[in-house]
Amino acid sequence: MECPYCLSEKILKRGFDSLQDGTLVQRYQCKDCNRRFNERTGTPMARLRTASSVVSYAIKARTEGMGIRAAGRTFGKSHTTIMRWEKRLADQAQNWSPPAPAASDVTVEGDEVYTRVGKNLPPSQSQGWTIHFLERESRYWLTAQAGLKDAQLFANGVYSAWEWVKACDGIRWFTDGERRYGQELWKLANVYLNGEECHPDYGHRKVWREGLEVAMKVKGSQGNRRVEWVKAEHPFTAISLGSEVHANHNEAHNAALRRRCSAYRRRQSLYAKKRSGLQRVLDVQRLIHNWVRPHWGLSKQTTPAMEMGFCSRPLSTLELLTNKGFRYVPC
Repeated sequence: MECPYCLSEKILKRGFDSLQDGTLVQRYQCKDCNRRFNERTGTPMARLRTASSVVSYAIKARTEGMGIRAAGRTFGKSHTTIMRWEKRLADQAQNWSPPAPAASDVTVEGDEVYTRVGKNLPPSQSQGWTIHFLERESRYWLTAQAGLKDAQLFANGVYSAWEWVKACDGIRWFTDGERRYGQELWKLANVYLNGEECHPDYGHRKVWREGLEVAMKVKGSQGNRRVEWVKAEHPFTAISLGSEVHANHNEAHNAALRRRCSAYRRRQSLYAKKRSGLQRVLDVQRLIHNWVRPHWGLSKQTTPAMEMGFCSRPLSTLELLTNKGFRYVPC
């Protein structure tokens, strides 16, 4: 045990804090900075008197498709209380988002999914567009950004995904027809060839960095499938087969998101009222998807975070609520 404020290990026990269900939580005092704290300090459960199990069950119900008001009625709480619990967990999303292991080989699929936010506006004016990226082999959910479908949304989404994958040696970046994925990535990942790399017959000086291949699948009006490689590849980069260029796993993930997140459910009035609310439920869904819920496409009882090597077992929602981030994951 160390002090969360000054990291000192000179800790004294100073009684207990009582929760609403009578559970006692040990309180501590640091001898160096003289500040007091308990086991929940620095976690999403900090300063809450509600039992961790109640918050855990409510979050689990929400990530399985229950609406915000239905969850409030089920657990005997105000719907705004459930929203605050979600916000506490969503605020910790960055702490549970370690980058891809260095020198690994990854395939990234990018796609967008649409829902309503607030009023039923035309799609071009709605803030319900979500751009998200998935790692194909592990099904790890890299990032999700919600907002208007404009250049800024694509820039934010691509930047977050690139920060996750840029340390990898081999990167395949495949999307479904939208050119702005490649245009925004080009600003981050282009390089100039030096004299030894640039062959006179190659014809390009500015290319993708070595090991990065970027392509998109274009669906024709008559069902003709066309693969288009974006920009110029590095001469030392091997190019994948055209049949491997798709975002099918991301499309399947979109279908699962519509089942498990009430804000994306069609034909029901469960949409988010603000973009911040949509982003909140996205962050919670991403944490549960990566760390808690085993994926049917992987080995038995294997989560995407386990497949990436971040942990050795599925975590529980309770552990996400009572730990401070990735470095505290028991492996």
